[in-house]
Amino acid sequence: MLVPHAFATHLARTVELFRDPQAKTGQKAQFRALLALLKHDAVTVKSEGGRLSVNGTAVEGVVLEPLRQHLERHAVGELSIPASPPPDQLFQLLTALAGPRGEADLPTRLRASGAARITVAVTGQPDQEATPVTIQRTEEPPPGVAPTETPKLDLGTEGILRGDAVGDAGPGPSLVGVSEVSHEVPAPGSGKGQAEGRDMTPLLIKNQSPETLLAELERQPNVVNAGEVLARLALHVDSALRTNKIERALKVMAGILRCEQAVPETNRRQYAIALKRMFTRGLLEGVAHLTQLAGHQVDAVAVLQRAGAPAVEVLLDQLVASPSLEERSGTFAALTHMKEGLEQVIHLIDHHQWYVVRNVAELAGELGLEAAVPHLAKQLDHEDERVRRSVALALAKVGSRSAAEPLRRALKDPSREVRLHAAMGVGGRKASPLAMPLVVALEEEEDEEVERELILALGRIGSPDAVQALIRFAQPSGKLFGRKSTAVRLAAVEALRIAATPAAVGTLQGLSDDGDKEVRGAAVVALAQMKKR
Repeated sequence: MLVPHAFATHLARTVELFRDPQAKTGQKAQFRALLALLKHDAVTVKSEGGRLSVNGTAVEGVVLEPLRQHLERHAVGELSIPASPPPDQLFQLLTALAGPRGEADLPTRLRASGAARITVAVTGQPDQEATPVTIQRTEEPPPGVAPTETPKLDLGTEGILRGDAVGDAGPGPSLVGVSEVSHEVPAPGSGKGQAEGRDMTPLLIKNQSPETLLAELERQPNVVNAGEVLARLALHVDSALRTNKIERALKVMAGILRCEQAVPETNRRQYAIALKRMFTRGLLEGVAHLTQLAGHQVDAVAVLQRAGAPAVEVLLDQLVASPSLEERSGTFAALTHMKEGLEQVIHLIDHHQWYVVRNVAELAGELGLEAAVPHLAKQLDHEDERVRRSVALALAKVGSRSAAEPLRRALKDPSREVRLHAAMGVGGRKASPLAMPLVVALEEEEDEEVERELILALGRIGSPDAVQALIRFAQPSGKLFGRKSTAVRLAAVEALRIAATPAAVGTLQGLSDDGDKEVRGAAVVALAQMKKR
């Protein structure tokens, strides 16, 4: 965990070293140390009233005074650095802080250098507080502002960006993303007509409810100041989380996702930036719990799916900690809809709690994770039959060539239930590598129910090898594998119906006048059902 005072000290020393062109060796060493501190933790540094704070913790000391002065010189009220920041972007920030104040403010210079993941909010300046008539504010401009400077705000860029970043400032991690999202507004020179031609002026953003903002954004998702609208919505999400109104936060997030989908992929960058800032651990945990509630499941799964790997981590933690079967089932269902970060599932197969291994094994099977096969194979020796049963089912559902040998072992398990689940899980053309292990298992199987499920599994596979084996089982004479009972033949007829290949159809037609009344009737019914397809 990052220690605020230690980080502030490192940052202060690094900035001082960057002021000395001759201190290359020291710069490199200190820069690496700073990157190491930021590897797992994001940081927000605030400078307010001559005091510094790091992640909400006040820090002070003589060694930090130069850092405070640098921030003050560049009019920095708040800067935030994400965990594992791009080294080149961190380098640009340090270089800018160590250098003199330029004509452009620090956010503008960082944006121009491509440092998009590091955000900076500047403190208010006299020329930034001037408000033109187009925003319809009632207060008078501050003293000392020349009238000629007010048209700058008519462009809808620099003044609006800075004013909103400061005026909206408040405690909370979600403010980290405000400035960065706002950086997406057009550059100066875009023209007054362009800004006034849009529906959303800064005044409308500042005074509207999240429902109204979402309605406006859904009406025009590619609006010129969409970045600022998203920043305002991020504040509403943060406020909802602070007051434990998770349902309201979910409603806003779901609305933003709808807007993002309405924008061409080439123009979604500001949505991606804003969403990444909003996908905090707290939000994802709250949304994950809503997957258990009817009426919220669809939106909750959509938000978690959009969040990707971090959401999978949260869901897996919830799966492990869920006290009831009902909760685990809801979490399990949500995980089956995830598309990223599923490699995290594999590591939990070796968990020390049996029910976690069982649930994760079933999940690996539902997701068809072939990479999980070696880990699943190890659990075939688990002492708990419930675990082995789920593992056998998972291996059958994966159905790959690598799963054939572990599945063969599962089909020899002393437990009838394990063997039954292994057979029941097999299905689909992708499982064709499992056909021969199933045929071999039939030679040794003595339980009639397991035997029937193995034969039906061959029908679901439907490969040429599987169908040929079924044809032999369905024949009226012979001693194939020593099993030619009516029950076996009836199971083979049903499996041929499932396979529905030309060879299977031909065999069923031949069996329609079989000497065994039950087999003959089953073949006729099977052919009739196949014609209805």
